[in-house]
Parts: sequence; structure tokens; C-alpha cells
Amino acid sequence: MKNDLWVEKYRPTTIKEVIGNEEAKILFTEWIENKRPTKKAVLLYGPPGVGKTTLVNAAAKEYNFRIIEMNASDTRSEKAVNRIAAPATSFAGLDKFSSEIKGNMLFLDEVDGIAGNEDRGGVNAIIKIIENTRTPIIMAANDPDLEKLRPLKKICLVIKFQQTRIPLIIMALKKICEQEQITYEFEALEKIALNSQGDVRSAINDLQSLSEEGKSLTLQDTLALGLRNRNISMDETVRGYFAAKTITEVTSLFYASDVEYDDLLMAISDNVARRYTDPGELAKAYDYLSQADVFRGRIGTENWHLIKYVYNNLAQVATVNSESHKPFELITPPPIRVITLFWTKAKRTMLNSICTKIGNQCHISKYEAKMIYVPYIRLMLQQKKKADTLIAWLKLTPEEVTGLTSLKMF
Repeated sequence: MKNDLWVEKYRPTTIKEVIGNEEAKILFTEWIENKRPTKKAVLLYGPPGVGKTTLVNAAAKEYNFRIIEMNASDTRSEKAVNRIAAPATSFAGLDKFSSEIKGNMLFLDEVDGIAGNEDRGGVNAIIKIIENTRTPIIMAANDPDLEKLRPLKKICLVIKFQQTRIPLIIMALKKICEQEQITYEFEALEKIALNSQGDVRSAINDLQSLSEEGKSLTLQDTLALGLRNRNISMDETVRGYFAAKTITEVTSLFYASDVEYDDLLMAISDNVARRYTDPGELAKAYDYLSQADVFRGRIGTENWHLIKYVYNNLAQVATVNSESHKPFELITPPPIRVITLFWTKAKRTMLNSICTKIGNQCHISKYEAKMIYVPYIRLMLQQKKKADTLIAWLKLTPEEVTGLTSLKMF
């Protein structure tokens, strides 16, 4: 299906297909084949997205187990653990192999979450189940060093997972592109893999979000990735941005910057009129800037595949006329809009209080009070005709009366 998540669509179905962590895979395979009988349970730990859950699911299919999955961070009490885990562990153990389903395999994901404030005997319940069953019990955790997990670690085979190596992630992304018939630039896949920091799931999700709208993937399409994880400040970003002569220079700067999307838009907006003194060039720059702002609005909180259009337009702003650049005094952050809001906060707070009082007395919204009633009330107070009665009726403070009579705009 078109809307399938690729992390599910291309999830490995055998242990061999799980990329990376070869030593961890060998230890796990030996345990599940009952070559390590002294440990009745296994604890897989490591950073998110490195294949812990994928390995468990693949092993269940390969060795014909019916997997019973339980999120331990959501099911913390002894009663809840027993309700799910006890029935699941009443089937054949590791040494009962046949060509058919061998029974259940209990998988407790996010077991480090069971050490939270809501824990009511969950760890002890798991320990009792492990001690009294021969059914495979597997647990996964991101952080195994929590105090409450120490009793579990003592009775488990503990297997560490490392971040997946970048070349392996690139190979996996290439295979997906070939399956989805997506043409790609190698540098784009490299960028996605590097940005994932060893998280395969994250890399595949990024690949899908950047390429599902079309059938090609370029390095420029990956501009949004890693923007918040680099080491160039806002001041350096703005200075480099307006000094850039080519779109390539701008895109390289975006790779290295740690600024937020919205902060960057406001900073460019503040300075673009100083960068271009020619009216025609300034108009063209503002046109590109407005298009970038439109696409940022369309993104909202979900449609991040549109971020490339934001940066494409911002790159065009910086290079309307690269030859016309002359040094100018930058308006450095915080942006003018933020400064304006800061200095007018007291006035806005007072006006909001006044509109609330008008709304309560006149049974109208604060917006209607502000746009329709406030101008007339201001005039009445300035003329001081029956002002005392109006002030008493609205319960205005002396500061609010002064604020209203001196109000020029809002």
C-alpha cells in the first residue's frame, strides 16, 4: 500500500536479515537454541532503533514461536504483569523443538520503564515468572543501569547492542530505493545515514518522508536533516547566509547550522532589507521569502517533506544578486518581532485585562470588546464625561484608566 510505513514493510523476517550487531545476534541465537541453559531469560539493551525488537520478531518467525508482546513501561504492577505474562509462559520451553509452533515467546519491551513511580511489584512479578517457567522470556531496554533492574540483570543473559554502522545503513537505504524504484544521489543516502546516528529506524523514516512525494532523491532534498544537531550559532548562520554567493554555499551552511526553522526565517526577514538596497532586488528577495513562509505554514507539525521548499526559497533569497553584496550591520537575534512583543507585553497584558472586564459586563468576546468597544470607551474616558460611573461599572483600576486614555494603537 502507498501509505505503508517502510520500517514495517521492509522489516527483516530472519535473523540474518537484521543488519549490524553480529556478536549480539550470535549470542542471542545461541541462547534461543538452548546452548546457554543456565539463563532462563535474556535482556537486550542499547540505543533505540538498532534492531532489538526487530531481532526478537525475526527470531520468533525463524524458530516458529508465537510472540506475546507486552510493553512493560505501560504495564508496571504485579497484577498487570501476571495477567498477561503468566498465561503466556505456560507452553513448551526452549528445548521442545518441532516443525510446528513450539509455544509462546514472551517479549517485554521497554522494561526500563517499569522502574518508574507507578511500579507496584512489576519487577518482582517478572522475576517470579522467569524462575518458574521454561518459556523463552526476552526483555529489551534502552538503559539497563537503573537501580530497580539490577535483580533482573542477575538472572538474565545480558546482551549489548551498539549503534549500527553507517555503511550498513547506507546499504539498507539503497535496497529500499531499488525496491521503491527511487533514483538517488549517493550523497543524499550518506547524509540520511549520518544524521541517524546509528538508528536504522530513524534513517528509514527519514528516507520515506523525503522521497515518498516523488521518485528521486537529491542531496538538496536532505536539507532539513540534522539542522538542529550541528555547531554553528544563529549569528554565524546569518552572517554566512548573507555573505554566500551560490546556492551550494547556502545549502552547506544549512547542513552545519543548529538554528531553529522559525528563528532563521525571522532573522532573515529582519536583515533582508539591509542586504538589498535596489528596490527590484529587494522585491524579488521578499517574494522568495514569502514563499518560504507559506511553505513553513503548510508544514505545520506533520508535513515535513515540504521543508525542502522552505530552504530552496531561502537559498534563492540569499543569491538574488550575489555581486551586489556589501558589508552591513546585521540585526542580530533576538528578532525584531520578539523584541517588539517583549517591550509591549505589559501593554498587551493590561489591554487583555480591560477587554476581559468589558466582555464580562457586556456579555461579548474579548476580541469584540477590543475591536469595537475599546475605542469608544477610550474616547469617553478622555472626555471625562461621566467617566467615574463608567470606571466603577467596569471596575477599572487607575493604571487601566491611564493606559486606556493614552492608548494610541493595539
